[in-house]
Amino acid sequence: MPSYGYDKDYPFAAFITNLGKYNEGELVGEWVKFPTTAEEMKKVFERIGIGQKDDFGNPYEEWFITDYDCYVDGIYDKLGEYESLDELNYLASKLDDMKSWEYDQFCAAMEMGDHSGSVQEIINLTENLDCYDVYPDIHDYDDLGRYYIDELDAMQVPEHLKNYIDYEAYGRDVALDEGGDFTYLGYVRDTGSSFHEYYDGERGSIPEEYRVMTFQDDIPEEELSEWAMDIAYDMDEFFRQRDPQYAAEHPEEHAAKEEIYENLMAGRISALGEKLADLGQTQDDYLPSELEKFKEASGYEEVLDVSPEPTPDDRETGETVRTPRGTFYVTDMSREQMEAAGYGFHHQSEDGNYLIMGNGSRAFAIRNGEAQEHAAPEKMTVLVVEPRKEPYVKEIDPGLHSLQAEVGGDIGATYPFSDPVALVCNDEGKLIGLDLNRGLRDETGEIYDIMAGTFLVVGLDGEDFASLSPELAQKYTEHFRQPEQFISLGGQIIAVPVEPEKDNPLRTAEMTLEDDYGMIDGVINNGRRGEEAEKAKPSIRERLEDAKRECSERKPPEKGRPGRDTPEHGEL
Repeated sequence: MPSYGYDKDYPFAAFITNLGKYNEGELVGEWVKFPTTAEEMKKVFERIGIGQKDDFGNPYEEWFITDYDCYVDGIYDKLGEYESLDELNYLASKLDDMKSWEYDQFCAAMEMGDHSGSVQEIINLTENLDCYDVYPDIHDYDDLGRYYIDELDAMQVPEHLKNYIDYEAYGRDVALDEGGDFTYLGYVRDTGSSFHEYYDGERGSIPEEYRVMTFQDDIPEEELSEWAMDIAYDMDEFFRQRDPQYAAEHPEEHAAKEEIYENLMAGRISALGEKLADLGQTQDDYLPSELEKFKEASGYEEVLDVSPEPTPDDRETGETVRTPRGTFYVTDMSREQMEAAGYGFHHQSEDGNYLIMGNGSRAFAIRNGEAQEHAAPEKMTVLVVEPRKEPYVKEIDPGLHSLQAEVGGDIGATYPFSDPVALVCNDEGKLIGLDLNRGLRDETGEIYDIMAGTFLVVGLDGEDFASLSPELAQKYTEHFRQPEQFISLGGQIIAVPVEPEKDNPLRTAEMTLEDDYGMIDGVINNGRRGEEAEKAKPSIRERLEDAKRECSERKPPEKGRPGRDTPEHGEL
């Protein structure tokens, strides 16, 4: 450990003062030696009354630093009354960890005055001592010139001529060339090594072991909730203005604010950050910056590694399991993987098919391998609606990944009907230009939204996606049976019924291999390809008339069930 001035065993101390008491005319504070600990700092705050209430019932929350005792030359003038205690402790710890020769090197660099304008710069200076060389026996230009000529042989001078050399002038040139200077510790020169910024001034960049204000990190639940609601409000406003898909899915103002709020409070923040980034937002913008502050304040941190281990969040299937003790997200991690991630067995579902694994603060459901070993995997019945085709029923594997595979990307869900059904679609279908598929109509038969790309009609079991019953499958097969094309006419979107496409392998092969003549279904075509179809194809006017007539005859749509939230499947 370095030997500080006045034989002290610590680099500096600060007198921390209760600002509220000070404003009342009373000096209440205490000297704190740095480096210190979070436990000791908490006791100091208690002793000086931080957190206690004044005569009006208002707590004393603010503090400042009245004075410093510094035993490291050059630091006193750099310290202010509102310095971060975490930052001060970081600096003091770095100084205390130095060897004696490193400390001398640091003091010499401080005297030179480079990279020492603030506590942040001084902390970075402690990490860049290789940028400086110290020569303790060289105190002036003459010493420097003699060292270079006599010791380093920088100039070959015959012995009989050495008395005629102006060592001082030569040393001055060397110092000027090297950017060197003389300190009380000797001659200091810049080695030319690059100066790197290891600490960016953000609290999150301070290693955990150096932080001493962790006892103030716990924000009251009520305050955290209000903060999350404010962020959710601003995000909802931003998404509605910048994301047409989001606005289409949430036509009512602030309809999704509660969903965003729930994601914030549950720590599901990554998807929100990614969505902001996709919309061109950076950390310099308000919302990403506020989101980062909330993450830090709420204790939510993402662990990034070169080869990250799987986490239960990463492997969520989109399903939930209810037990008498609550509802739990299902993850497809094994019991061994969960235990390696710090999760232990908590309890078992009543049917024995799931094990609930927890780590003291969170819990997930995993499939019980023993119970499921001989059980055939359950399928989920859905109705697939493709553009320009008639709907068809299909059985798929349950879970988020199967739904994503069917719609070709991340899923979104809407609930336009009173039946327990949901329409699951590609969340970015319109943004990436997927073919428009079917229109959604209000009570008057007017189109208020258009589904883009292939979508699924799925059943609902509470908040979870489920198999579609045969009755509902039949009902919505009829509802979406007619394929549609869409045109803009007079500022209105008109849906034009079209004939569903039929799979015809022979015709497809013929269109691929032949030019103007060939056979379709064994019949020789003696005209241009498509001529017959063109003759039979109705005009646009006829199709519009048919569309208007169909819309006027169509029954009003079923009302959606109010207040339904999207099932929490992954990042929905």
